Amino acid sequence: MSSKRLRNILLKYGITIFVGALMAYAVIELHGYATAATAAERYMILSNAFTIPGVILIMCWALVFVANEGAFEGISYAVTYAIKFLIPGTGSNKQERYSGYVERRRSKGKTKGFGFLFFVGAAFLVVAIVFIVLFYHS
Repeated sequence: MSSKRLRNILLKYGITIFVGALMAYAVIELHGYATAATAAERYMILSNAFTIPGVILIMCWALVFVANEGAFEGISYAVTYAIKFLIPGTGSNKQERYSGYVERRRSKGKTKGFGFLFFVGAAFLVVAIVFIVLFYHS
C-alpha cells in the first residue's frame, strides 16, 4: 500500500471520527453529564451521545449508497429541467430527454470509497450498545 493511499485512508477515518466525537461531546454537554446524579443517568447520556453520531454516519452512508443506485436521478432531472425552462439564457430550447440524461449520469461512474462512513458509524453504535448494557445493569 502506498503512503499516499494510507494517508488518504487515515485522513478520511480521522476526520470522520473527529466529527462524530464532536457530535458526541455536544450531546454530552447539552444533556448535563456533569450534573447527572446517578451512574444510570450518566450511562444513559453516554449511550445517547454515541448513538446519535453512529446513526447519522450510517444514514449518510445509506444516502450515498442509494444515490449511487440512481434513486435521485428523476429529482435531479426535474430540477435541471425546471432551471433550464424558467431561467432565460440557460439553453431551454436544447433540453435533453430523460433517457439521455440517465445514460450520461451513469457513464460518469459511481462514487467510491465511502464505506468508512458505515464502519465509523458502526463503531460509535458498538460503544453506545456497551453503555446501554451498563445502563440496564446499574
